[in-house]
Amino acid sequence: MDTLKKCKICGKEFNSKRGLHLHVSKTHNIKIKEYYKKYYPKKSKLYKKTIPFKKSVEEYLKRDFINRDEMIEWCRITDNKEVSDYIKNITKERKLNKKLKYSLSEVELELCDFPDINSYKNTFGSYHKFCEEIGMKNLLNKKIPENFFKNDSIEDKMKIFVDTREQKPISFKNSEPMKLDFGDYTSSGEFYDYTFVDRKSEQDLKGTLSGDNYERFKRELERAREFNSYVFIVIESTIEKIKKNNNFGPYKHKLPYIWHNLKSISQEYKDVCQFVFAHNRGGLKKIIPKLLFYGKQVWNVDLQYYINERTKQ
Repeated sequence: MDTLKKCKICGKEFNSKRGLHLHVSKTHNIKIKEYYKKYYPKKSKLYKKTIPFKKSVEEYLKRDFINRDEMIEWCRITDNKEVSDYIKNITKERKLNKKLKYSLSEVELELCDFPDINSYKNTFGSYHKFCEEIGMKNLLNKKIPENFFKNDSIEDKMKIFVDTREQKPISFKNSEPMKLDFGDYTSSGEFYDYTFVDRKSEQDLKGTLSGDNYERFKRELERAREFNSYVFIVIESTIEKIKKNNNFGPYKHKLPYIWHNLKSISQEYKDVCQFVFAHNRGGLKKIIPKLLFYGKQVWNVDLQYYINERTKQ
């Protein structure tokens, strides 16, 4: 009998966790949260702190760290064999459960509360080889162009078309309104190579990945695929800011649902798009011209990884 289906208080056994949970609540008058905290206490691997019960029994039992920062630090200082086994197990489990075909991007890793790409690289030598080893195709496997972050005179070299429906357009030195089939920005003339940028504020992102808008957005990506195009969905915020603002702001959304849809799109349309968190509107203004200028050279680059690395400098 699965010990998780046996009541720790009276020893009664059940055929399902649901039966156990009903028994604990009604017979012993104990909240499920308190039951697991008392009879299945968990300490984090590195700091040995009590792991809080936040969402569900499954989430609580799977957690090994207080937060992702602790996990990444544990990966950095712990024996390589132990880290290797741990990372490989959690990645294989997600690949199996979610039927993943493609590797997880830096954005997906953060939303899954997995170690960052550097942790994989430091442990296995190469993130690309690790993904191949466990049977996930790594499309975002190219290095960023050498001068991507240094080339700040790009705006002077090309015209940027801005979709006529863009509600809060970014101001560029040389821009022109044009109705676009998808995305909000693209380049013109000799610089055009089927690359588009879709700008999102925090609220835009939440709205796009909710309800009917979600299916509408997927149809937009289908059109991009039909035209052999690529869309960078650039958000003028960070994942952490969005989480914080959602907790304390006036308009709350069910973020797990939003993140689930973002991760689903990242897998289903890996060949068509990637999400990039640009920190703020200023970051957005800087990166849009670069994405359009370099175009196809950065389609297979994990932009978030390089942006995160730059912020560490």
